[in-house]
Amino acid sequence: MSILTKQLTEIIAASGATSMGVALHHIESGEEIHLDAGESFPMASVLKIPVLVEALRQLREGRFALDDRWPLTSAEKNIGSGILTYMQDGVTPTVRDLLTLMIIISDNTATDMVMHRLGVERINQTMHELGLADIHMALTIRGIFDDMLGEASDPARLFVDLDKPKTAPPTRRDGRAFSSGPDNNVSTPRDMTRLLAMIFRGEIIDRAACDGMLHILLQQQLNARLPLFLPYGVPFAHKTGTLAGIRNDAGVLYCSADSHVAVTVFARWDTEAVKDDKVAEWERISAIDAAFGHIGRAVYDYFQM
Repeated sequence: MSILTKQLTEIIAASGATSMGVALHHIESGEEIHLDAGESFPMASVLKIPVLVEALRQLREGRFALDDRWPLTSAEKNIGSGILTYMQDGVTPTVRDLLTLMIIISDNTATDMVMHRLGVERINQTMHELGLADIHMALTIRGIFDDMLGEASDPARLFVDLDKPKTAPPTRRDGRAFSSGPDNNVSTPRDMTRLLAMIFRGEIIDRAACDGMLHILLQQQLNARLPLFLPYGVPFAHKTGTLAGIRNDAGVLYCSADSHVAVTVFARWDTEAVKDDKVAEWERISAIDAAFGHIGRAVYDYFQM
């Protein structure tokens, strides 16, 4: 067992997560570490990396251009992260804008605007054509929320009775949104890390397309997991993912000019154990996010060359 493997094992054990899978691949040396890396997890918003890949693939086929403008409609609006839900119908962001919003602030509406045009099955097919048999795409973002929340997934509810207290809607945990099977958007840490390594090495579509994906991923604004304890300014091209009881992060860590690590950490945690206790919930989430941060720093320190 390497020093790093021992460190990661200890961090996971102390994290408070019910399960945590880690897969890392050092690009330059080929060194790998896999800890429960073959376990399938819901990707949550990490699914936006496969969406980005398929968008760049169809872009190269000439199906659309980055400067094309796609109008926002109410039907494509979503709850959860992002800003487009709060914009007026008819706003026409460019495809480049949508891909950027989808990744750097995890905009759920931007994601569905892209996914509806790409086709969920086509995204799924591309992942399998790349040899990533454990990455499955089955649901749009709205499909996830519809399965979890039913009528409460309607974004129109965000604008009703803004001045009145609200209660959290019940979350259905026995449906597709939390499934670990191909009926959901799922991946193993191993296959997500493989995808990231392929992007970094320029093995998907072409070098320019992969550089375009990395450029967007490097602008990430949600940096409170794997990058949490990194020194200021360390580049990390990554995407987080969050659902109730799911916390994920995956990307390429730039340890130095000559050392890069594709790394994925997927975690499950028990929301019921802290239900209706906001302080306990925050403490549990903070502990798990801190574990991500310790993993990120341990990987950085080990591979800094």
